[in-house]
Amino acid sequence: MNILMRKRITKALLLILLVFAIGTIGFHFLLDGLTFIDSLYLTVVTLATVGYGDFSPHTNMPLGGNPYIIKFFAIFIILFGMSALLYGIGVMTEYIVSGEILRERRKKRMQKLISALDGHYIICGGGETSVYMMQELEKTARYFVVIEKSEERIQELLEKFENLLYVKGDATHDEIIQQAGLDKSVGVIAALPDEKDNLFVTMSLSQKKKDSGNQFKIGAIVTHLEKMAPKLRSAGADYVISPEHISSRRMVSEMFRPTVTSFLDRMLKDDRAVMRFEEVTVAPGSAVAGKTLKDSRIPGKTGLVIVAVRKRGAGEFIYNPGAEQKIEEGDVLIAMGAINKINALRKLSQGK
Repeated sequence: MNILMRKRITKALLLILLVFAIGTIGFHFLLDGLTFIDSLYLTVVTLATVGYGDFSPHTNMPLGGNPYIIKFFAIFIILFGMSALLYGIGVMTEYIVSGEILRERRKKRMQKLISALDGHYIICGGGETSVYMMQELEKTARYFVVIEKSEERIQELLEKFENLLYVKGDATHDEIIQQAGLDKSVGVIAALPDEKDNLFVTMSLSQKKKDSGNQFKIGAIVTHLEKMAPKLRSAGADYVISPEHISSRRMVSEMFRPTVTSFLDRMLKDDRAVMRFEEVTVAPGSAVAGKTLKDSRIPGKTGLVIVAVRKRGAGEFIYNPGAEQKIEEGDVLIAMGAINKINALRKLSQGK
């Protein structure tokens, strides 16, 4: 609710309370022997215009003054009270209607922005694990769409990610994932609270992947790695990750190799210069294809360090490759450096 609407609703409520206060106090002092409860009741009856019944301002009740004063006071309460009530109803109606309109406009605008995406990632579920994924995607300048069915959770996420693109709905429904731009995505992560839902989403995505020919990657978050990982991989997941498993290994690393762990941790969290390990595939006709690392002059042209090379069709990596290591088409270069310099390596690796 915006500040202006909040002020208008507060004003309407205060006006209505003021009417009841004036009516109650006025009737109490104008009519002899009337208690505050009876005065409040008379005010409500006056505003409701249902007739006084057992009360009468000029015959059935003892008066302490001119009966015409009571009548004019009742007229004032009716006119002022009805105006306040109508104003309050108008404000609330505007709030409800405008809220619906704004939500509809926001939904259409959101859908338009999502439709314009290409090569983005989809995160199913907006839990705390997903928040860390969003932060990493945002830091590395990658577009993503979140699917979350809780309006309250969406509002919490919007406080953390001002320009968040999201779809409100259940990720287990095919049409909801389609709204997130599945056909043009490069990866979908099933990070729902229920592992069975993640399994269902993975199976559905795998089938859509086969039917459409789209080669997006499928990732899944699990709690019980040994139990669920085989099922998820059989269902079509390319990657299965357990936060508990990773955090356990991380804790052991903190004990055995704290400096290395601290280095990696700072690299991931440093906002001044976003340093990452990135992979780039050498395309056919690339300027670096057929050259050695020395001749390609990648460090000098990009400011990046090539820490490993994965030869085309090979499963093993060549770590810390020497200057005479030849680069060929289809090789995957593992580089370390600032994110804003990765694009320079991508351009060198692109085909002509």
